[in-house]
Amino acid sequence: MNVKRAVIASEAKQSRFIALGLLMLALSSSAGCGQKIQLLRKRKPHTPPQPIMVLESNEKATHPADVRYQEHFAYWKSWHSELLGSYGQMRRRDLRNLSGGISELRSMQDILTGPPADHLRGILQEISAIEEKWRREPDTWTPPTAQRSRLEQLMREIDKSFYYKKVKAWVPAGKGTEPLPNGKS
Repeated sequence: MNVKRAVIASEAKQSRFIALGLLMLALSSSAGCGQKIQLLRKRKPHTPPQPIMVLESNEKATHPADVRYQEHFAYWKSWHSELLGSYGQMRRRDLRNLSGGISELRSMQDILTGPPADHLRGILQEISAIEEKWRREPDTWTPPTAQRSRLEQLMREIDKSFYYKKVKAWVPAGKGTEPLPNGKS
């Protein structure tokens, strides 16, 4: 029995030494005694800026009258729809939308010839009178509902009478000197 105990005791000593050795190894590796590795980023190669093409003042872009008319019509419709959508909520927004729509209608009138131009001139006078009346009112004033219904009637009338296919015969052919209303060339 003593022999067995001696064998067990020596095996226990060996396992203690192995455990102690592993513990020392773990502590020494995590102690920070190792080499420090420094990472460096690669520098990006310098690329020169790309040239930008710019039109000279004498190289003004021109577009056909039919394209300009369709653009002005689309912008007018957007301004007028926004006016009716937010009618009476904010006076400044209403005035901005109304004046933007009037501006597009004037551009459409400048392109048109003949009877449609005269018809549009009458509508423009009515809408301009509404705008002038609104500008004279105080900041706290809210536009009446009757004017909203009149603006809706005018929108339907312009939409029905001045879409491009209806006035195509009254839009001159050929290039114009005015750029597109959105500033694109």
